[in-house]
Amino acid sequence: MVSEFRPLIEVLRELQVLVQKKMSGHFFIATESNHSSMILLRNGHVDEVTFSRYRSDEAVKQLANVSGARARFQPGKVDTSASRTPLGEAALQWLLGGFERDAAVTPRAAPVAAPAPRAASPREVVEKVTLTYLGPIGTLICDEAFSSADNLDQVLQQISSNLSTPEESKRFLEEARAALGNG
Repeated sequence: MVSEFRPLIEVLRELQVLVQKKMSGHFFIATESNHSSMILLRNGHVDEVTFSRYRSDEAVKQLANVSGARARFQPGKVDTSASRTPLGEAALQWLLGGFERDAAVTPRAAPVAAPAPRAASPREVVEKVTLTYLGPIGTLICDEAFSSADNLDQVLQQISSNLSTPEESKRFLEEARAALGNG
């Protein structure tokens, strides 16, 4: 694997190849901002993801905000006796290919695109606000929320639970409700 920093999408494509080859071992990622991530593979399955002090879905959320990274794979047996936090389906799907779709999403720091001439659906409105708070993984968080919640308020509450602070959650809820016209 390459030792210079590259776009994260290239690093995650290497991970996809290892999964397809049903490899076992540790996939180490170092970011340009000096954070580290480790993805544990067992026979082509992602057993665990860590990023800095985060684990599982939260680790994938943090990883999604990385622009440049380098990676190294260390093949070997994986200890199956250790307790691990399972990765959610949406996070796993993003990690193993959803990032390709999200690469086309407007980057977090870029201005939000002008609204389309047709009226946006509530889901599109919520997803647009979510992307400003969570970056590319926001699409996956929205997918999970819309598939498991019974109503729009539950969707917003579920998404806001992924934010770092109560203040950020409150701002998200206010902004999303205002965008939906439920201010």
